[in-house]
Amino acid sequence: MNARVDDALAVLTGEACEPIVDLALCMRDGIVEAHARGGMVAFTAQGPVRVEGRNPLERGDPGALSPLDAEHAAVRPSNDRNHYPFAYDNIAHLFDNPHAPDIAVVHTPAHNWEDRGGHRGEHGSPDLIQSRAPLIAAGRGIKRLGSIPRAARMIDIAPTLALLAGAAPRPDGMLLALQHGRVLDQILDPSDPPKRVVAFLCDGTNANVLYAMARAGELPITAKLMEAGTVFEHGLIASFPTVTLANHTTALTGVHPGVHGVLHNAYYERASGRQVNTNSPATWHLARNEISSEVETVYEALARSDAGFTASINEPCDRGATYATFDAVRDGGEVVQRLQTALPDPMNVPGATRAFVRSKPEYAWSTAADFMAVQQARAVWRGEVGNPKPRFMWVNLILNDAGNHAGGPYSEIGHAALRDTDARLGEIMGSIDEGDDETAFFILADHGMEESDPDCTGDYGDALQRAGIAFRDEGFGFLYLD
Repeated sequence: MNARVDDALAVLTGEACEPIVDLALCMRDGIVEAHARGGMVAFTAQGPVRVEGRNPLERGDPGALSPLDAEHAAVRPSNDRNHYPFAYDNIAHLFDNPHAPDIAVVHTPAHNWEDRGGHRGEHGSPDLIQSRAPLIAAGRGIKRLGSIPRAARMIDIAPTLALLAGAAPRPDGMLLALQHGRVLDQILDPSDPPKRVVAFLCDGTNANVLYAMARAGELPITAKLMEAGTVFEHGLIASFPTVTLANHTTALTGVHPGVHGVLHNAYYERASGRQVNTNSPATWHLARNEISSEVETVYEALARSDAGFTASINEPCDRGATYATFDAVRDGGEVVQRLQTALPDPMNVPGATRAFVRSKPEYAWSTAADFMAVQQARAVWRGEVGNPKPRFMWVNLILNDAGNHAGGPYSEIGHAALRDTDARLGEIMGSIDEGDDETAFFILADHGMEESDPDCTGDYGDALQRAGIAFRDEGFGFLYLD
């Protein structure tokens, strides 16, 4: 196998693939390797053990390329100018899993997958812009620190939410099984704990763009929470790969994808010969089945602690929740058809940006899905499903991802998605009792979003095929050789 890996690495880091391949990652003899044109680094989760030529992961400042003006000035940086925060730890854990690929290919920031459904806005890389999501916390139990020049990590979200919502420590002292992350205690006020916790995950959101629009008055609900609490100016750094289902699950378990088991939006199980596709309307409701039994979700930690009623709105990682949107579609029927029937006509959804609903099918579908999520969240908060007020509620809103994919994070459609989403946050917040001062609120995303170059196209698969290398490519970047 080492010879085949070497052959593939030579192609992927060769001149022909330079515009489209940023990094090629693999593991041999328990040591992970990151290869790029001009150098490689061998490392463990703790850091480098060997460098040959240039270290392609050397730069890792989570505060670089910020604020938005600095990001604009360095759009689509090359590997030697880019940053990869927490890369050694974030990448190494992927290869702990038996279903990890032989090689994980990381696209350059410029690469647009034109021939395989590429988008103007992209993510998946451990690079700074694609891995940096926003993080805002406010309300009861949260210190009012304003903007702080710090970054958090996706693995920190679950233990922080679990502690605030009343989870009891396990015998090993951890709040969650196999927990990698830590509680963000620098922002918590232990003298004034909340009675309830609400987290909004706004999928696919660029942190700098969100913060800039809120400060410019375009996102009033987000701005209100920013002013009332703490903003991580350097963002929330996602685990690798920086894709949806891998990091939704990381945010709700506190462990990296290689440990919780949802490795990517699509990956391959060698032993069974099964393709696992988690990020599809047809399979979202089943994604939680891929989560390892050895880890805990926040919902399970709260249930173990008898903390109270929990709700999961439009979230595939809902194992252990008292109420979950996808429970309604887990009876083996035609899931997609039922979901389509349940969704409203997006042209009739109030507050939607009609021009993009009309012209972009993904925007329209996501608008309808988010509208339904808002209605469910409001119904849960009002007790309309026969429930007490939730001790913990998680709401997944997906429109930002659709808008940013369609036009990139700096586009009008991307900005429209953020404005529409902010209004929906307001609708949900409006269902919470006026004057409520007992709830902690979080706004976060599963990953960032980076603008690709529509002129930078091509497929490394062509180069591998020309070299006679047999491979299976899952998720546009997980290569299983031979």
